Amino acid sequence: MSKPLLAGVLAGFSLLGLAVAQAAVNAENANAALKGEASTIDPVSAQVVHTPGAPDLNAAEFEKAKEIYFQRCAGCHGVLRKGATGKPLTPDITQERGQQFLEALITYGSPAGMPNWGTSNALTKDEITLMAKFIQHTPPTPPEWGMAEMKDSWHVLVKPEDRPKLQMNKLDLPNLFSVTLRDDGKIALIDGNTKEIVKTIDTGYAVHISRMSASGRYLLVIGRDAKIDMIDLWG
Repeated sequence: MSKPLLAGVLAGFSLLGLAVAQAAVNAENANAALKGEASTIDPVSAQVVHTPGAPDLNAAEFEKAKEIYFQRCAGCHGVLRKGATGKPLTPDITQERGQQFLEALITYGSPAGMPNWGTSNALTKDEITLMAKFIQHTPPTPPEWGMAEMKDSWHVLVKPEDRPKLQMNKLDLPNLFSVTLRDDGKIALIDGNTKEIVKTIDTGYAVHISRMSASGRYLLVIGRDAKIDMIDLWG
């Protein structure tokens, strides 16, 4: 083989070897990049909550809206949004109203008793937009709280056999009022004759109602956190 031809063959093999080596280095760098670089996408924000007919929300937005709804809305509209003192907010109703209507209602309220969450600055514009989207979704199912869980959370402070057999105070029980101190998590017992506060009692989160027992001895207080306090008025 002539020297020029031999030189050409050797040069060809050299270039081929260089190309193969470069390809191997590039592949190795690509693998290293895939293995070593953290994703810039938040996994939670990448999860999408979808309900047919409703604007999509990512998981973080959905969780934030759930918390706002529990704090601000559930007391009137119900945990499952089927309505209580407030109107139902199920998707068949809210989707028909539409995003703009819902935002306006949340912002300005209504004469029927809906608070003006926007103009009172209780919620920001972004939060109002989020809540208008959220209530178009299927309501999330609350955690199960059955009889077993109720019994586990039951604390008897004074056993029935240890309770007074007669009323131990001079309160006029038929004229005693239980007044909700809602944001304070308490009730105030007010004497209807003197209009004075007899006692304030810690009862739990967002107290909603007080009810007397049939005997008139016990006062039962229920909050949004599902805690029930039974207060012996004879003590």
